Amino acid sequence: MVLLPGYEDRIPNLVGARHRRRLTVELATLPGVRAELSRTRLARLARLARLARLNELALAADRLERRVAVLVDGHPLLTLPGIRALTAARLLFESGNIRRFRSADAFAMLSGTAPVPASSGQTVRVRLNRGGNRRLNRALHSVAMAQAGHHPPAQAYVARKLSEGKTKREAMRALKRHLARVVFRVLRTAVLEEPLAA
Repeated sequence: MVLLPGYEDRIPNLVGARHRRRLTVELATLPGVRAELSRTRLARLARLARLARLNELALAADRLERRVAVLVDGHPLLTLPGIRALTAARLLFESGNIRRFRSADAFAMLSGTAPVPASSGQTVRVRLNRGGNRRLNRALHSVAMAQAGHHPPAQAYVARKLSEGKTKREAMRALKRHLARVVFRVLRTAVLEEPLAA
C-alpha cells in the first residue's frame, strides 16, 4: 500500500480483528498533503466498507464455528490429538455412514491416503494418491501436520519412517495413512456404541 509503506511490519495480517481495527484507524488518520490528494472520499469509504465486511464475515465465521463445536461436542474424534471441532465435523461429514466401508483399507481409498504402487524394475515405491475425497484428505492432512508438530508418538512415527530411508513427504503420507486407520476405528467404534433408535 503506497500510503502506508511498511504497514505489513505493523499489521502482519487482516485475519485478526485487532489488526483490522488498527488498519482502519491508520487509514482514517493519515496526515499530509499527499495522503489528502491521493485519497478520495469514495476510495476511503470503499476501503472502510471492505474492512467492515471482513469484520462481519469474521464474526459470522466465529458464530458458525461455535455452533459446529456444540454439534460435535463429546464426539470421540475430539479425543484424538490434532482434531478440533471443525476438523471433526469435516471428518464426520465427508465420511458419511462409516458402515458402508468394509475395512480401514476401503476408508483409506475414499480418503485418498491408500498408497498407489509406482514401482519400476528393481525400484519398489509408491506414489501420492490423487484420487478419493480431497476434502477428507485435507482434513487428515491437517491432523497429520498438527500431530507431526506437537504429538510425540506421531513425531516418533515420522522419525522411524525417515530412518527407513523415506523422504519427508513419504513419511507424512505414511502418517496420514496411519491416521486414516485410527479415524476409521474411532468412527466405527462410535457407531457401534450408538443406541439403537426406538
